[in-house]
Amino acid sequence: MAASYPDYDRGPHLAAVYIAGCAVSFVFVAMRLMARFSIAGVGIDDWCMLITWIVFLPLTILLSILCFEGGTRHLSYLSQDPAHVVYVVKMNWVAQPLAIFCLGSGKIAVAFLIVRLLNRASVWKRWSLYVASAWTMINTILMIIFTFVQCEDPAALWDPSVKSRTKCWDTRVQSSFSIYGAAVHSLIDFYLALLPVTLVWGLQTSLRKRIALCALLGCGSITGICAAVKASKLISLNARSDFTWETFPLFLWTGIEIILLIVCGSIPALKPIYAICMGRRPSMRSSQNKGTGPSRKSTMRRSYARYKDTDTAIGLAGVSPSSAAVVSRVSEDEMELNKDYEKSLGGIHVTRTIAIE
Repeated sequence: MAASYPDYDRGPHLAAVYIAGCAVSFVFVAMRLMARFSIAGVGIDDWCMLITWIVFLPLTILLSILCFEGGTRHLSYLSQDPAHVVYVVKMNWVAQPLAIFCLGSGKIAVAFLIVRLLNRASVWKRWSLYVASAWTMINTILMIIFTFVQCEDPAALWDPSVKSRTKCWDTRVQSSFSIYGAAVHSLIDFYLALLPVTLVWGLQTSLRKRIALCALLGCGSITGICAAVKASKLISLNARSDFTWETFPLFLWTGIEIILLIVCGSIPALKPIYAICMGRRPSMRSSQNKGTGPSRKSTMRRSYARYKDTDTAIGLAGVSPSSAAVVSRVSEDEMELNKDYEKSLGGIHVTRTIAIE
């Protein structure tokens, strides 16, 4: 059997993809956080992306060890040392939940980024992003759980001696659900890429700016292509006859998908870095602090009742001496997108400027 195909080790290629991708993605995550901190605008999308990279780091280390231990060679060439086979197959199974988690958390980060950039979109579009995030989270959790509960003793996944005395599911069950999960990831990627494009294209702004914004916010569709290709490769895991060789393309496409997810999902947040490099200061806007004091509506009512006979009634109606103002900085992309979106709706947007010394 061993002579029917060459003993070729693809491990170094896989390790190079993960190590280089981990380094590049770290640069983008670091720049993203620098940009957000420069405008005091770190949000949940930034933390989700940071968590994605933090989990991607041990995944890269684990897969690099697996590759250099021969874990991507044909299983028949590793069978001469049964203990080594158990070791590399175990590492293979342990790495899979880490990869699944990175995919799920990265897509959730992108969804929250779109909510942040287009926070004045229609209610149903914002809620569709929340539903997509929840769907992604549920599928991610189920895929991780199904990885280890398919056998009564999880050690049966990598130890043949344990498998002989342990009851396990039909391999097609876990493989079919993995195909479903990968298809869902691909669908979510395309949706997250197309939704902001449909919003941006209808803005009343220049064609050049609309094309640039569409390319910027729609580059996540590349990860959807990777997820679709990966889903087509999962059918080969039904037999698990050559497990170490068959999982190589899965880890390869998963790694590329995670790297593109982090990089493409961080590019829209880097506008403040570009502004700083061009010598411009990040944009600022003020917002009312949502504290535990009187509601804004009741404050306006009392203020108007007090000053209704004066010329300053309208100007003071929304201001309370005891209310606290918080200055939050946002990127130019967020302000411009919201401004253009409001123009496209034909509405009137009233802002207040509070000078703080």
